[in-house]
Amino acid sequence: MRPIYPINEEQCRPYYGQPVFIILTDGTELVGTLSRLDNGKLYFNETAASIQSNANAPAKSKQTRAKSSSSGKARVQTKKSDKPRTTAANEALPAPYPNSELFGAPFALDIASIGALIVPS
Repeated sequence: MRPIYPINEEQCRPYYGQPVFIILTDGTELVGTLSRLDNGKLYFNETAASIQSNANAPAKSKQTRAKSSSSGKARVQTKKSDKPRTTAANEALPAPYPNSELFGAPFALDIASIGALIVPS
């Protein structure tokens, strides 16, 4: 087992997509697949699709909603391409570790709440 210390972007990046053992400062032990570090939080068990969907879902402004509701024109539906789009999220997140779906739902933890982050060797 190899500890990741200090817990920062540079130290965590090589382990994205790999299973990790997490010991919180209160003694709680968790297991998950390390996904990313962002704004002082570590994210676990994410897929590139979930990161992409969160990034592509900005809230509409009041002005945009007002314009769309006032226009009486019919909207034309476009056919979505069957080909997956390549985005920064797809490129940044490596292929998931085999059987990573066994670890459960995505979750995030503040770095301050993590006592130890360990990668199996």
